[in-house]
Amino acid sequence: MMFRSIPKSLLAAGLLVALAAAPPARAGEAGTRYASWHGCLDRHFGLRAAIGSRLLAADAAIGACRAPERAYLAALAASPLLDADDAEQARAALVARARARLLGQRAAL
Repeated sequence: MMFRSIPKSLLAAGLLVALAAAPPARAGEAGTRYASWHGCLDRHFGLRAAIGSRLLAADAAIGACRAPERAYLAALAASPLLDADDAEQARAALVARARARLLGQRAAL
């Protein structure tokens, strides 16, 4: 198998990033949860960025949207694509990508 030398956590992170780049409508429950999480991030970021630092606004939005983020990760863990450990291991990469998106940057994974 060609993936034996790649750590499982790296494969999980790559899969989650690929899912995040896919249109949410195609991903079922996970897609709905993804859209909800990103909608929350956008709302909170927009409100805070209008009155202060974009960096602080991104951090505040990520903190304020933990419940939708957890719901998205739970939906991914319930899917046949990943298990709970894979979803949790890839969380940091997903949050970094979301933060970079809010700031208009390209995520470095």
